[in-house]
Amino acid sequence: MSDIERESLLEFLQRQRDLVQWKLQDAPDDALRAIGTPTGLTAHGIVLHLTSCERGWFRWAFADQVPPMFDDTEDPDADFKPAPDLTLAQLLADYAAETKRSDEVILAAESLDDQAVHRARSLRWILLHMIEETARHLGHLDLMREQADGSTGERPEH
Repeated sequence: MSDIERESLLEFLQRQRDLVQWKLQDAPDDALRAIGTPTGLTAHGIVLHLTSCERGWFRWAFADQVPPMFDDTEDPDADFKPAPDLTLAQLLADYAAETKRSDEVILAAESLDDQAVHRARSLRWILLHMIEETARHLGHLDLMREQADGSTGERPEH
């Protein structure tokens, strides 16, 4: 596997993950909890969903290490519905821990062409999908944070 390609994909994914953390750092928990869409999407739910996606794609679908976080047969949106007592700080800590475990799976793979155990997808496809998934939800978080306390902007490149 091209180390440059793996490093590049991880760098793009990590940039999006870092922006999720940055966008929500020091955010007023109660104000963010009060902001949502008509369908019930909240910042708390997005972070839980991103954590579930990391686990589901890398540690379950690709590596068969753990079961998914949620059984979506009863409620396909369960991963968007955190328990009411979960704080944003705890959700962000859980997300950070899960992304580290995902990275271990990514770095242990022999090739980006390796196929997932539970999905007909390559590791390359999963990485590209997670970049897209994280970036898309980061856009939602941008809007929710602005509505919650007026905070806008993007963290400079690192």
